[in-house]
Amino acid sequence: MKSTVLTGLLFLSTGAITNAQLSFLPQVGFEQNRAAINYGDGLSALNTKGNLKAALKVDYRLKGGHAPFINLSTSPAPISFAFDNAGSLANAYQSVKSNLQFRMEAGYQYSSSPIQLGKKSSASKSKTEATTNEYVQKSSCGSITYRSRCGAKKAASKTTQVNAPLNMRLQPSLAFAYIPSGGESIKQTTNGFEYNANPKTAIVPAMGFEFAKGTQPLFTLSVFYTKALGQNEESVTSLSNIKPTITRLQPTASTWGMTVGVPFSFTKSKAVKTSKERKEKSGCTRNYYRRCNKTI
Repeated sequence: MKSTVLTGLLFLSTGAITNAQLSFLPQVGFEQNRAAINYGDGLSALNTKGNLKAALKVDYRLKGGHAPFINLSTSPAPISFAFDNAGSLANAYQSVKSNLQFRMEAGYQYSSSPIQLGKKSSASKSKTEATTNEYVQKSSCGSITYRSRCGAKKAASKTTQVNAPLNMRLQPSLAFAYIPSGGESIKQTTNGFEYNANPKTAIVPAMGFEFAKGTQPLFTLSVFYTKALGQNEESVTSLSNIKPTITRLQPTASTWGMTVGVPFSFTKSKAVKTSKERKEKSGCTRNYYRRCNKTI
């Protein structure tokens, strides 16, 4: 029983891989970073900052529009919040000097059937036909009568050219992101402490719009949202006027953005179908008469 199930799964996976297509999508765009933290008695601090974004997405498109993928991209620099010993925000929040970070994503994408945005152009036809020539010669008695008819030769050609219309595919996706250099951290200072909002993991839902001319992709526009994971409440104890002060920090971080890219793959694109039909008929009829009347 187990061998039968394994054989069936192997057959299905082999069929899916046979129809697979490896596709690459370099992307550029922007990303808006939002870092917030609640502290003290209902107090909070918020920082939003825009960043340029670059990414390279590699997906393995299977039959039916299903595609696992990996995405290597940049991630916003972490935000640092500085507090004094009393647990109050000491100064304005600022970005950490490390600038952009590196982020890896792995997820699943589905591509819908193409939605036609334009109309197909009409086919062009051409037809040629040869003329028929007839030559007749007659003479009186003692000479010949010669009749020649060569014609009925027709040549017709038909060429059909179909221009593919513009279409769009919807590509919803969901990915898990990992930032190797990420990690929430609290650093004690002489006047208080600093909290670095730098999540290490996140979940990334996105929606892509792939525009194509027939089966040839033109460009892809993607809108995404990133929600940080694993951000727990932190408690920090500091001394203020020789009295311990406990500050509870509740961080939240998220980003949203938009990218555009031109996809390409190593598979051959289908050529435009062209049908050509040619019919030719030829015929030649020749009649030869010789007649001479005798005189009595």
